[in-house]
Amino acid sequence: MSINIVLGSASPARAQILERAGVAFEQVAADLDEQALVTDLPEPRAQAQALATAKGHVVADILLAQDRVTDPTYVIAADSVFEFEGQAFGKPHTPEVATRRWQAQRGNTGILHSGHTVIAVLGGRKQRVLQETVSATVAFADVPDAVIEAYVATGEPLGVAGGFTLEGHGATMITGIDGDPNAVLGLSLRAVREMLQRLDVSLTSIWHATT
Repeated sequence: MSINIVLGSASPARAQILERAGVAFEQVAADLDEQALVTDLPEPRAQAQALATAKGHVVADILLAQDRVTDPTYVIAADSVFEFEGQAFGKPHTPEVATRRWQAQRGNTGILHSGHTVIAVLGGRKQRVLQETVSATVAFADVPDAVIEAYVATGEPLGVAGGFTLEGHGATMITGIDGDPNAVLGLSLRAVREMLQRLDVSLTSIWHATT
């Protein structure tokens, strides 16, 4: 039986994780008001999961509305929120915000929460929804202002939760990860595999060879 995997996220990093794992997928972005969605959710972990679930439903609804679901389809959606000193931080968006955050978090630790949702679209409707939030602690190097300024100038931290990445320049300022590193990148393959397994889909059966 043929199945379709749809990544409900515009994130290049999440797409690369699935590609490296040898998973064939289609990528569909979800357009939603993230700030409005989490206004009444103070806990960073809850925010991450709420965003992931909302994205999954938006993408599943797009597929159904456009009659793009013929074979069994599984929407994988994820979103991340960075927690520092008990507060939630999403994307900095501006250099000024990114600089202030890095000046605060250098030499300290924070927690990156990545919410995951898998929605099974079968028989022309959404039938099952599975959720899991995966968290990992990130330790930051005590870097000087000049390094922070150079990093912010690359533009890399502006569009990512917490203002850092593990796959780019930001990796030079991370001293350690306690938890699933893929979750810090934005998508825990372990969580995805286990949720698909609960839906009777073996991730290994849809692997293809990678080079």
